[in-house]
Amino acid sequence: MAPQFKAAVTNVPTLTKSLLSTVLIITGMAYVYIYRQTLDSDTPLTHSHCPLLGLVPGMIIYAPWTVVTSLFFENTLLTFISSMVILLLCGKYLERVWGSRELLQFILVTGVASNIVTWFGLVLTFYMSGDDTYLYNVQINGLAGVFSAFLVAFKYLIPEHRISVLGGVVAIRVKNLLGLATVSSIICLVFFQAVVFYNLVNVGWVVGWIYIRFLRVQDGIRGDRSEAFALVTFFPEFLRPVIGFLSNVVYQLFVKFQLCPPTSAHGSTMYDMENQPRHSLAPLPGSARAEAERRRALALKALDMRLSKPSSTSGSPSVPAAPGATNNAEATTSANTDINANALMEQQSATNKESNVLFDATSEVTKEV
Repeated sequence: MAPQFKAAVTNVPTLTKSLLSTVLIITGMAYVYIYRQTLDSDTPLTHSHCPLLGLVPGMIIYAPWTVVTSLFFENTLLTFISSMVILLLCGKYLERVWGSRELLQFILVTGVASNIVTWFGLVLTFYMSGDDTYLYNVQINGLAGVFSAFLVAFKYLIPEHRISVLGGVVAIRVKNLLGLATVSSIICLVFFQAVVFYNLVNVGWVVGWIYIRFLRVQDGIRGDRSEAFALVTFFPEFLRPVIGFLSNVVYQLFVKFQLCPPTSAHGSTMYDMENQPRHSLAPLPGSARAEAERRRALALKALDMRLSKPSSTSGSPSVPAAPGATNNAEATTSANTDINANALMEQQSATNKESNVLFDATSEVTKEV
């Protein structure tokens, strides 16, 4: 445990350090404000609101900067500690994979968009119900929306990794973590009326998916239209036909109003975001998009093979092979992996590097035998 903790808190990239410091400073300032309000009030406060740093829907016109500052304000000790730990582990990994500029842009886009959508929902609820509680007694704050977007990023980068917790008793694939987050938000909504938390989590991952799917630029390619990252892959099988139909309708409306570019060169909007369509054109062989798709498939295949490889430390001790046998085995392996060797080795190297960074900071990968 000690080596894993040491690896998690050392060699933290610059942006992640800055984000952690920002959470610490803004949360500290908010607690000072709340404490002074408690001293000045004749009656005990029933909430821990700071309208100068947290986003209170009815006060946004007087403090518009809270759309950003509320991201770094956690109003309970539990959420503060959780945010610091999650931001350290996830931010450390994503910053090394994407870079500081890309990570900061991803955090701001997903966080601010989640806050604005949640604010709009609360204001709309006020106009429908007439209850001003939604304007002045509710505060939007925290990084819940950003963290759910982080899970989308992990599903995009390393979907097949397994994370073991409780000493290996429980193991879960990275791509399934978002489902757990969604279920937890529903539980909090039902039992604790945590409307803000529910909205931030579910709006955050949708915004994160839209950003990676359509807006993020990598190697000169905008977005990722691969089938493995389609919207329906985030839902159970029985919901996928309905989600696929609705998302295609929304996509065509976005194209019509020029909010999203059409897929084909002829302006066709018949692109199925959820399943590879019969109507859309596949990437041309040799094009940049086709090459990126091929390389990504190779990387995922190599990662899956490495996770499925039996552990060499189990069983009896290994016996050194004779030099001649070793040479023959190496020659046979080299001959069998000659095809696409350069691309596969490059993708394996990048994937292994990412994997080491992630699980140095979190937990070990469970190897399947």
